[in-house]
Amino acid sequence: MTSVLNSIGSRHSPTRISDEVLVGRLAAGDSGAFDEIFERYHQQIYNFVKKQVSDAESVEDLVQEVFLRVYKSAHNFDVEKKFSSWIYKIALNEVKRHWKRSASRQTYSLNTPLGDEGGDTERADLLEDQRITPDVLTENEIFSKNLRHLIDRLPEKQRMVVMLKVYQDLTFEEIAEICECPLSTVLSRMRYAVNKLRRWLGIEEQEERDEA
Repeated sequence: MTSVLNSIGSRHSPTRISDEVLVGRLAAGDSGAFDEIFERYHQQIYNFVKKQVSDAESVEDLVQEVFLRVYKSAHNFDVEKKFSSWIYKIALNEVKRHWKRSASRQTYSLNTPLGDEGGDTERADLLEDQRITPDVLTENEIFSKNLRHLIDRLPEKQRMVVMLKVYQDLTFEEIAEICECPLSTVLSRMRYAVNKLRRWLGIEEQEERDEA
């Protein structure tokens, strides 16, 4: 009897509505859809913004602004695309606006990018070099107590890729869409960031220092 009741219950259990359907409903004026989107993504977006902005009050304001833009711009969302990429792109833009307004970002002499990230030849080389894949960082290295401080020292574009990959667990394809750049550029930035972090953590010697 129990198995029969469980079977009946499973057949009638509600199916989770996709994010894309929800935002479509929001665009059509369904306020309940917004509540569900907020419930699903508030903590993720809060964590993302918090890692980029140190002031707690600003974090709250930025998160509210992100969801306000989602509410107001739902009609602009392309339902053929992934909602998670869209909302992270909104969050990223809000963080960048905050940086510009506050002018509080710190710069470091070690932030000079290693080479031209936009060069076609270099991007091809990076994609072919199996040694530079992002998984060269071990789990212990990723969650090192010193790593977050070092990530903050990376150039903005490299830092953003690392944050989205390591802390938000997004795919490189999703990151490319959020940052509005080619996949090969995202991989290039990740490679530069990984190599730099490994050097700063003392994992490997600086290979490029004698090339000049």
